Amino acid sequence: DGNNKGISKAVYRSCSKRDRIGPLKMCDVFWLTTATQNPLAVGQYVNNCSSEKEANVCYQELNIPKCFPVEFKQYLPNINYSHEIERPLRCVVLVALRNIGPGEELFSNYYTIIS
Repeated sequence: DGNNKGISKAVYRSCSKRDRIGPLKMCDVFWLTTATQNPLAVGQYVNNCSSEKEANVCYQELNIPKCFPVEFKQYLPNINYSHEIERPLRCVVLVALRNIGPGEELFSNYYTIIS
């Protein structure tokens, strides 16, 4: 559920350690901490737009292909909970609706997803 506390954090961290291949991490765990490794992992900082603050980003669902390079999986903030059912790894990416300046707050409509 994207929560960096409690049971959500414990389960995510456990799955990340379970799937590790030697020194290669299979997902990004830095969003659970204050140490940011991936400057593009900002989804948890997006706020809902309002009549005063127009959306400047939107969401798009993305299936990560099986051929995705293993050395880059460490930057994906998602991991499968179980391997019993074969399914693609799904992520949600942010798409800028216009140019966004440094330090500008991110706003989206929580109910809009591009298919």
